Amino acid sequence: MRRCRLKETRLLDAAHIVGDLEEHGEAIVSNGLSLCSIHHRAFDHDLVGIDADYTVRISPRLLKEKDGPMLELLKGFHAQPISVPRAITFRPDRERLAERYERFLTRA
Repeated sequence: MRRCRLKETRLLDAAHIVGDLEEHGEAIVSNGLSLCSIHHRAFDHDLVGIDADYTVRISPRLLKEKDGPMLELLKGFHAQPISVPRAITFRPDRERLAERYERFLTRA
């Protein structure tokens, strides 16, 4: 999901794992994901979560819904790993992902 498999970078957003105003939020590369606007919005609203093992999880509510091809495409990412940079320093921070994933679980 990182880079949403899109090659056109103009369609990608920088999404915070933990928001700037939250306790562990910082404007650093390891506190971010590169997502298209659909995935970014779903992540911001805890409809999509990414665990500390870099695995995408879709809200159970969304997995049950039937709403056309865009939702089916989103649901296809469930239990799939995200792509991460080779350089460890540029990878999403696992602790921040775990913190954010806990929020996803409570809201899902």
